[in-house]
Amino acid sequence: MSAPTRVAAINLGMQTVTLAVFERAGADGLTLTGYARNGLLADPAADGSRPGQLKIALTELKSAAGWKNGAVACAIPSQGVFTRFVRIPRVDAGQVAGVLHFEAQQNVPYPIEEVSWGYQVLPDGDGETMGAVILATKRDQLEATVEALSGAGLTPSLIETSPVALYNAFRFNYPEAEGCSLLIDIGARATNLIFVEGDQFFIRTLPVGGNSISAALQKKFEGRSFMEVEAYKCSEAVIPPPGNYAGAKDAEAAEAAKIARTVMTRVHNEITRSITFYRTSQQGAAPMRVYLAGGGVSLPYTLEFFNEKLSLPVEFFNPLRRVGIGPGVDTARLPSEAHSLGECTGAALHLLLGDCPLEIGLKAPSLERAEADQRRRPFLAAAAAALVGALAVAGLYYDRAAQRVAALNEETAGQAATLEGHKAELDQLASERRQLMEEASDLAAAPALRTAWAAVVNELGGKLPARNIWLTRLRPVVGGQPLEPSEKGGAAWTGAEKTSGGEGDGEKGPAPAEVSALMIDGLYLENDDGPAVVDEFVEALAGSPVFGINPENKADVVQMRATQSGEAWAYDFKLLLPLARPIPL
Repeated sequence: MSAPTRVAAINLGMQTVTLAVFERAGADGLTLTGYARNGLLADPAADGSRPGQLKIALTELKSAAGWKNGAVACAIPSQGVFTRFVRIPRVDAGQVAGVLHFEAQQNVPYPIEEVSWGYQVLPDGDGETMGAVILATKRDQLEATVEALSGAGLTPSLIETSPVALYNAFRFNYPEAEGCSLLIDIGARATNLIFVEGDQFFIRTLPVGGNSISAALQKKFEGRSFMEVEAYKCSEAVIPPPGNYAGAKDAEAAEAAKIARTVMTRVHNEITRSITFYRTSQQGAAPMRVYLAGGGVSLPYTLEFFNEKLSLPVEFFNPLRRVGIGPGVDTARLPSEAHSLGECTGAALHLLLGDCPLEIGLKAPSLERAEADQRRRPFLAAAAAALVGALAVAGLYYDRAAQRVAALNEETAGQAATLEGHKAELDQLASERRQLMEEASDLAAAPALRTAWAAVVNELGGKLPARNIWLTRLRPVVGGQPLEPSEKGGAAWTGAEKTSGGEGDGEKGPAPAEVSALMIDGLYLENDDGPAVVDEFVEALAGSPVFGINPENKADVVQMRATQSGEAWAYDFKLLLPLARPIPL
């Protein structure tokens, strides 16, 4: 099969998903024609909803990047992927797979039948032995990823790990690098260290990443959710120079900077141990330069920190150094987001150009079965054609055979008539199944929606001033009208219709109702600033990712606000807060 000329490459990060579209440019070039990014819930407690989140995110990214169909390559995060470098006796090429299968059984910490694994023989050896690298991940995790991709209408032609994709991207973009280079990829949950020394390489994954800073901040700032400290880290945290950090605007920011430096120091210590391990166990040279990649290097002064600690030239890894940029790419925001495109570039290289330095793909059993069926189809078609030809030739020479063929045709026609009846029944069942799948499609997103109301309540609580304002009533707004409690304790529909349809009538009712806004009633205490405290509350909510307050609708947010008269201790106000993303009932 010829290589495709255009692919969608996906980086399935633990916290950010990126879809980039590449085209082949000449014999050995690439062009980036478009890309889009989408975030996932950062809280590890929401990992159970990851497949549903991926399905929603990938569906949105396809539309944003302008991707419809074609070859798809994806890079999965290194968390949960086992990497082992081994040495085996030098054997014939036909025996390598069997020897490495035994090595995988001995080294992978799971039963071999429960994992998908791959290997590649390394271009080294001392005459009697040769090196190889083995990658393995649990099949159920890989199948969950494939299911999320399929739910978004994507079928991956290639699945490889993040370090493999980054290594290929580095070799493509920095062919002139001599000596030993160290690529440090700091992700949300893990840090990948990739040593590159000519054709020799070494990969090590550290169980510490950007979320380690967020977890430490959450312990320090008690009472705050993981999402709150994650947002605070991204907006306020830095990697300060050693000693007292005089640049912090307040004590809280200074504490966050101290925690961030402590975690990065831990990463540096692990890097130092990994360099020693690489030099002793792999007989590698000391790194001459360092490249930084991944979302975890976006904190200010990260480059200066590693330059100070490692005493080596440090720069940010540019995965688009030798990649053309298409006219549809937003070049203004590309420099700040290029760190998320390394895996996409490496995966696209594998499909578009082939012959990459490291070609280890992981196959989900479901994809292997589909490929096997696809490979069998030409042989089945050829066999059928040969049978028909043989019967035709025999008919020319043997009249009795022709009569027998006619009899068989009559028999087959009778069976076909019988099967036609069964086909109608199967078509009916298939139609019913499609209808059920359409009705149940939204359930895939249910785990992600489980946290929607908690995020709304947390956001209101986080933005509510400590004094002068009380929220007394909160009502969902459906179809432009707030829902009112019914006498039986349920919810009465005012201005919005439920999904309906008589039993057995075979017709669908109106689309399910969605909560598009919140109606909030409250009181503000008589104070020196008067009703301005309500405006300050609205200004705080305007910067929230949960509520969709913008310059066009901001004037409609404050529905009512009583004027302070000095005759009461508190005064009414009413707010209509639009949601950034509607929540289905």
